[in-house]
Order: sequence, then C-alpha cells, then structure tokens
Amino acid sequence: MRIGSNLFHLGILAILGGHLVGLLTPHALYEGFITAPQKQLLAMVAGGAFGVVCLVGITILTVRRLFNPRVRATGTTGDTAILLLLFAQLLLGLYTIVASTHHMDGSVMMMLAEWAQHIVTFRGGAAEFVAPVAWVYKAHIFLGLTLFLLAPFTRLVHVWSIPVSYLWRPYQVVRRRQPALRYGPRA
Repeated sequence: MRIGSNLFHLGILAILGGHLVGLLTPHALYEGFITAPQKQLLAMVAGGAFGVVCLVGITILTVRRLFNPRVRATGTTGDTAILLLLFAQLLLGLYTIVASTHHMDGSVMMMLAEWAQHIVTFRGGAAEFVAPVAWVYKAHIFLGLTLFLLAPFTRLVHVWSIPVSYLWRPYQVVRRRQPALRYGPRA
C-alpha cells in the first residue's frame, strides 16, 4: 500500500502539475527560451517518466483493490470504478506520447494548449482547436473532464483539501460503520 500510494501520488501530482503549466502557460511567455518542439519533447520525456511512476503505483493499488478481500470488503463500487477510470486515463495519456512521436513540430501540443486556454478563460471556439487532433487526444480530454466532473462525488474530492500536515500523518483505516450489537435481554 505504502509503495503503491506514494508512487501513484508522486506520479499523478507531477503529471497534473505538468498539464497545468504546459497547457495553461501562454506561448508568448516561454517562446523566448524554449521552442514549441522543445516544449513538446520536454513534456513527452517528463510526462512519460512520471507516467510510468504513476502506472506502477496505480497497478499496485488496483491489484490490491481487486484481489485483497479486506480492501474489497471495506471499499465501494464507486472506489473501484474511479480507480479503473484513472487507470484508463493514465493509459490514454501514455498512448498520447506515442502518438506525439508522429508530429514532433509541436503543432498538436499548441492546439491542445489553445483549447485549454480558451476553456479556462471562457472564450468561444475552443472546439475548433481539438477538432483536427487524433482520437486519443479527444478520448484523453473526454475522460479527464469526466473525472473532473465525478471528483466531488467520490473520494477524489481529497485532491482539493491540500492540508500540508497530510504529508506527515499516519495512514487512516477506513471501515464501514457496523450496526451496534445489542447485548443482554431484549425489551
């Protein structure tokens, strides 16, 4: 659990941070010191490395969730479903790296960045930027937005709490509440 959780969280936090910086930083802010093709290569290498770290971690957590009877008994169907959706999203993200090797000029990365910047700034025409990209990018976007929408209704909501003391706290044992047993004579 400890290895899987730490690897998963290290990988996913680095990946999310890379997505935020890479997609939401306007091109004009970095074009003086890094070109679009160089940025794409950096994203592929860093994203690939942290993606593999995350993949190892989520594989450990998924095997534990599916095959450990104690974990299965205390978890919910929703927990398992979200974990499998995260697994699928990670695999799609890793496959986008393979797809990116076919266009190393940075053009698709720039279209995806324009799409993201249009979305977060509420500008119209965002769909025009992703219309020509390969299916894997569209699937990755769709599943990512689906996870974003599901987060408030699942344990993914812990992403938004960000307590610093969380890094040093002991692991929590989460169990379902059992109905109280009555002892003694019934009234």
